[in-house]
Amino acid sequence: MRLMKIISAYAVFCVILFSTKALAIDTDYTVYQVYRPIDLGEGGAQPPKDIFVSIGADQGVHKGSILDVYRRISSFDNLTQKHMGDHMIPVGKIRVIHVDEKTAIARADRFVSVEQEPALLPQAIMIGDVVRPVQ
Repeated sequence: MRLMKIISAYAVFCVILFSTKALAIDTDYTVYQVYRPIDLGEGGAQPPKDIFVSIGADQGVHKGSILDVYRRISSFDNLTQKHMGDHMIPVGKIRVIHVDEKTAIARADRFVSVEQEPALLPQAIMIGDVVRPVQ
């Protein structure tokens, strides 16, 4: 009888542990590389940046998809030295030009106006920025 209670308690513990871990999985996808080809001075315009992201066809992304880009900014209370939380500040949108199963390559489509959102400098898409499909 005692063994059955221990086994049942262990089973409940395992269910709770695995279900909370499943809920805690971070589904944020990120920019993992930004590549700009060398400017050879042809045509006068700078070559566009290719933005490599960790989201692909397996997550429903296809050529032409628009992705929102955010920058995670941590805020700290300078008086108490405590972490107050993270802010997801919109940076802009990117348009997918190539898709693989788990990754994609995109180009900047438009940036968020600095008058509408907190200032992010540089106003560019950077490695580590979070990307999400437009809802």
